[in-house]
Amino acid sequence: MTPERSYAEALADVAFAEKRPEEMRRQLGDFLATMAESADLRNFLESPAVPPGNKRAVIARLTERLGASEALCNFLYLVVDHRRVSLLEAIGTAFGEELNTRLGILEAEISAARELTAEEKQAVVAALERRTGKTIEARYQVAPELLGGVVARIGSTIYDGSVRMGLERLRARMAAVQGS
Repeated sequence: MTPERSYAEALADVAFAEKRPEEMRRQLGDFLATMAESADLRNFLESPAVPPGNKRAVIARLTERLGASEALCNFLYLVVDHRRVSLLEAIGTAFGEELNTRLGILEAEISAARELTAEEKQAVVAALERRTGKTIEARYQVAPELLGGVVARIGSTIYDGSVRMGLERLRARMAAVQGS
């Protein structure tokens, strides 16, 4: 198991123990966004020349300003103490994945030839939820090359209901018939 996965699982354990997984997701996201916006903050927290006590003081002020929980603050102290600040972004990604797994949420990337209406989006998500038995969190994109229909990617699984794929299947069947 990678270090970021270990930290993510530990934070998920705390989030679920406190019955606040979504709140912890938001809080960590806010902290990571603040780090991403400030190269000075990132350099300060990642620098081995800065004593951990100074880093803890900055984290305490920042988490208080962000309205983050004491649990997240303590987690960030742990990351600093173990000199893993450079892994925080990867820990955040792994934490999100871990929460989704524990909450029964799958992320789907849905591509369509045109912008889908709210009703169409709802229908696609409902069909994927029936098929997977999980809650679907969807991200949408327009892909005109599909001609029509929808392609959904969940992890390494692809559900292709595009017109392009239908035409390719039809072409393959016709070639097989002509070849016989």
